Amino acid sequence: MRTRIRNVRVFDGTRLWDAPADVMFDETGILENDSAPADVEIDGTGKTLTPGLMDGHVHMGGEGMEPPATDAGLITMGAVLAAQAQSLWRYGITTVRNCGTGKNADLAVRDAIRAGKCPGVRILGCGRVVCITGGHGWPMGWQADTVDEARKAARTQLRDGADFVKLMATGGMGTKGSVPNAPQLTEAQMHAAVEEAALVGRFTAAHCTGLEGAQRAIRAGVHIIEHAQLDEETARMMAESGAAYCPTIVTRYNILHTEDPRYQWMRAKADPGDLVRKRQALAHCKALGIPVLAGTDAGPNPMTPLGESLWRELGIYCEYGMTPVEALHAATAGAAAILGLADCTGSIRPGLAADLALFDGNPAEDITRLNTLCRTWQGGVQRFQH
Repeated sequence: MRTRIRNVRVFDGTRLWDAPADVMFDETGILENDSAPADVEIDGTGKTLTPGLMDGHVHMGGEGMEPPATDAGLITMGAVLAAQAQSLWRYGITTVRNCGTGKNADLAVRDAIRAGKCPGVRILGCGRVVCITGGHGWPMGWQADTVDEARKAARTQLRDGADFVKLMATGGMGTKGSVPNAPQLTEAQMHAAVEEAALVGRFTAAHCTGLEGAQRAIRAGVHIIEHAQLDEETARMMAESGAAYCPTIVTRYNILHTEDPRYQWMRAKADPGDLVRKRQALAHCKALGIPVLAGTDAGPNPMTPLGESLWRELGIYCEYGMTPVEALHAATAGAAAILGLADCTGSIRPGLAADLALFDGNPAEDITRLNTLCRTWQGGVQRFQH
């Protein structure tokens, strides 16, 4: 079905167009606009069209890190994940990168969506993570203590269809007993995983809350560094290596400010200075040209809910010195480039998938106007209307 949005402001993933325009699309993708009649005409006057948003770091499938112990539990996890994959349209999100889910449930739902068996956002998934014995994320991971074990764990996930390999370079906030900044996987272990991923054209990402672990991951050739509160030395290493940065600031903000008694054990691990260092990390990225991938770490607990947390994450980027255009770029065209999706989605240009979000306001000038979302399309099909 051909849809034309008339006289709409366009943020194409990189820039805000100088003047309103018409945008035409159908299920095959974004079309060259012509005078042919459309099946649906939408007046875009005063509205802003953007590419569908991407959350570059989520954990879908339910609360906590424990994988289901029974087949019935796995089915329930899959059902939760499938429902989440549809709920994200309410926030203009059309793509997510899922950074760890027990028993590869994310890969199963991803495959069902790709096969047209159920609707949902585009999912890039890693399934099970690679960690040390008892390390961060161990309940949903392969526990590897040698280079050969790390290599085999990476090979196993790649065999099972992972879009990327997730490596736990340090301890973390969400695993009880884990020391967040303590290095865990060795540089040699991560390098082995990077090698295996490269052989089949996949990328790698590393959970890094401490700088030593982050530097190990950078030296190992990991493509995306998650969470780290970068100092100048580590940022320069990233710039030289070509690695991208996924900040996930909203999760640390929520941990530091929660009054929920269930999460005080997590809050006790956090330092109020973490947010100052996160602000500095974004400044280092801007100064050195390090690509930023917008991501939230949403999903494992109610503190950081899927969907709405991306709007808050982008708002924090603007509070910390990004322009609204830069923040949106990190969740659209910039994210697509980092994730290897630039030939498919993330921008508004003919030939790409019609993954689109329409806002009553103009988030490219005022990021808080993300809350004026009125419609979302996935693959040219309208999936949400306010």
